[in-house]
Amino acid sequence: MPDEKYPIIPRERLSKETNAFLDTHLNWRHISKNEQFLWEGDALEAVYWVLSGYIRIFHLSRDGREQVLDIIRPGQLLNTVSVLQHEDGNHAHAAAMTAAELGILKAGDFIYLVEHFQDFSTLILHDFAGKLAHLTALVEQLSLFTTRQRLIRFLLVNKQADQGIKGWTQEEIAAQIGTVRDVISRLLGMLVREGLIKVERQRIMLVDLDRLQSEIEK
Repeated sequence: MPDEKYPIIPRERLSKETNAFLDTHLNWRHISKNEQFLWEGDALEAVYWVLSGYIRIFHLSRDGREQVLDIIRPGQLLNTVSVLQHEDGNHAHAAAMTAAELGILKAGDFIYLVEHFQDFSTLILHDFAGKLAHLTALVEQLSLFTTRQRLIRFLLVNKQADQGIKGWTQEEIAAQIGTVRDVISRLLGMLVREGLIKVERQRIMLVDLDRLQSEIEK
């Protein structure tokens, strides 16, 4: 597979030896939109490198409700923690939110890379650091703000020049603020009825910035 097709892998930061190992051990797979490729509890087999597209990691409750744990973006890896902790099975489900390209490393090959190639280990540490920063910020928000306040804060932080928010699904917003899609849908509906926002063509428009700001300052 030509390197230039997947520039998301930082080949220039990896040694010739590491790149050579990846060339012979990293497999490629196309995932269609909404296709599930990991099931919680199934045998732990591989680590996945997201080359393009977006992947949602989620749990399912007994009644079938889905809680999105994280959204994995291009350049990030998934299933690394389970492999490094030598767990018996996958710790969560994973499915493609969009069409995606994945690089797949067998669990044993991933462990070998971490143990024998320092530049690859550094790459994994950077991946962990980014995810830890997100989780730390999320824990802080969970302790300081209600779900409604966290949603409003998200809308204010991500608004564009025209006071609109686009490009985010309710699943993605839920993952960012630590809740579930059903709650996001209900809260957005409340904000619309209160005249604080408008939702049109998969775009959220902020109508009353002053009132929204006052909500998170309570």
